[in-house]
Amino acid sequence: MSGRPAISVLMTVYNAGRHLGPAVESILAQGFRDFEFVAVDDASTDGSLGVLKEFAARDSRIRIIENGANKGQTACLNQGLREARGRWIARQDADDISLPGRLAAQWEAAGSCPDLVLVGVNGWIIDEAGAVAGMIHVPLHDAGIRWGMAWRNPFIHTGVMFRAGDGFYDEGFRICQDWDFWSRLAERGRMANLRQRLVAYRLVEKSLSHSTGDRTERECAEITAGIWRSRYGQPPPNPEMLAAFRRGLKASERGGFWRFYSEMRSRWSRGDIRQAAAVHRMQAAGAMAGSTDCFWELAAAFREDPVWTCQVLCERFLAPLD
Repeated sequence: MSGRPAISVLMTVYNAGRHLGPAVESILAQGFRDFEFVAVDDASTDGSLGVLKEFAARDSRIRIIENGANKGQTACLNQGLREARGRWIARQDADDISLPGRLAAQWEAAGSCPDLVLVGVNGWIIDEAGAVAGMIHVPLHDAGIRWGMAWRNPFIHTGVMFRAGDGFYDEGFRICQDWDFWSRLAERGRMANLRQRLVAYRLVEKSLSHSTGDRTERECAEITAGIWRSRYGQPPPNPEMLAAFRRGLKASERGGFWRFYSEMRSRWSRGDIRQAAAVHRMQAAGAMAGSTDCFWELAAAFREDPVWTCQVLCERFLAPLD
């Protein structure tokens, strides 16, 4: 490839197994063609490097970086950022799927807003066989994203595209490095998530985020504490409530959490956050699926943003990936 590509797709790979091929193919099949594909193999031992080389032999846009020893995902992400030549960086995980039109939609969004630094998408959750297992909801607009940043990660890492040259991941974080990075990118410009569900996040039980729960929670707590100190001048007064929300609220936790949420919302004066609040209500409903409390959370989401909530419910019933 000659010249500077519009987008560098960045993938880190470590023993990606049978899901690597479909993940790579989902990028190569994108209608948007002006990209390079930077794949960092972190000393895989399961043949993943061979799979990457087979694809690279057929498509010159693929560049492989081979690590002789395992460095961990965060270091590999920074390796890729240093090597990337694109004007924007699009993330893609080695076991997830980018749906048709993803790169084109994000590139169009980036071009329509000169001060945009980060644009994500909504997504599906799929199981190891590729069947729909759920939905991922994210706040769409800059104000709601900034509000949501202090409560839980407002982006799907495998579905983001961000401006090149705006920084690196903090290698002190092994699992939640993306959330920390977004909190710093927020200082550089506007952020957005597209309404379309353009990625499928594969739920793999042995993945890093699912096998290191204690460390994940420690990193989440550290990141939220930093955001709260920056925003409110103090750590969160109820860190246990934040942790409960991230894990999935139980019925016994609902009242206390939403009182806390409402109190903090009364201090917010930086834009409309109704859709973001509806997202949070929908996330709480998902944690209590099948119960009466789930119904009340759905009703609360509808009160916050009836149009968005109805669209989400219709999408789930139609489940286009099934």
